[in-house]
Amino acid sequence: MKLTAFVDGGGTKTRVRLADALVGAIVEDIVVGPANLGLGFEACWNQIEHAIDLAGLDPPVRCVVGVAGTEYIKERQKFLASAPCPTVLVSDRDAGLFGAHSGRPGGCLTVGTGVSFAWLNSRGVVTRRGGFGFVLGDQGGGAWMGQRLLCALTRLADRGDLLPSHIKLIESLEIGCTPNDWITFANQATPLDFGSLAPRVSNTRSSLSLSANIITEGATELESLVHEFPKALPLALVGGLAHVYEKHFAALGYEVVTADGNALDGLSYIDQHLSTLSIDRWKSDD
Repeated sequence: MKLTAFVDGGGTKTRVRLADALVGAIVEDIVVGPANLGLGFEACWNQIEHAIDLAGLDPPVRCVVGVAGTEYIKERQKFLASAPCPTVLVSDRDAGLFGAHSGRPGGCLTVGTGVSFAWLNSRGVVTRRGGFGFVLGDQGGGAWMGQRLLCALTRLADRGDLLPSHIKLIESLEIGCTPNDWITFANQATPLDFGSLAPRVSNTRSSLSLSANIITEGATELESLVHEFPKALPLALVGGLAHVYEKHFAALGYEVVTADGNALDGLSYIDQHLSTLSIDRWKSDD
């Protein structure tokens, strides 16, 4: 059987869907480790190859890949140059957008380890905001949330203002209990490492003002991404931390909806309509 691989590369995990290249029927979905061009083109292909090995199937005859970091021109070029089969590369934002609304007008706010936003208007024009990575962006996302947590705890410890509830939270982080421990962690941490702390923030937002304040700050940051988006269009929030912010955006008057599908579904849609869509795309044979 000839296979097409659809690849949704994320900062926390990568989902690979192997489908019959002739009829499109899904053969298998596999989840492997993180892959985006910010981690390097080799990391992306390694995860894709790992997923295929896990499936125990023949290599695909074609790949359709949606990952973060397509703005890294050199990594993008190396990724395509090293493709073992004909490959189409698009942004993870576009994959999520077309999966969320099946090609209909609407917006998709992705809140995972990182953050990005895209929307499609009635004229077929896609507008994108955010997606700048942890160092310069991703405010409101998981990596940012973990970093903000350690900043807040460090300030409290420095002033001697840690409460028993803070101590309990600190112990749950399992990265040490002193500012020196947190500095050591932070100096070596990747966005994924910071993002691993985010559930401690979201899970304690109703009991700790420290966590609630971080969530409120994150919501404000996300508002700035979507402020141009027309409230008449449906807005889907996707990603591991989407549930944290859904009620906030609904309260602001946005039509918050459940996504039709995920980024893998979006990649399938893009593949079927590639010639008619006004999105950035790159091909290994260009």
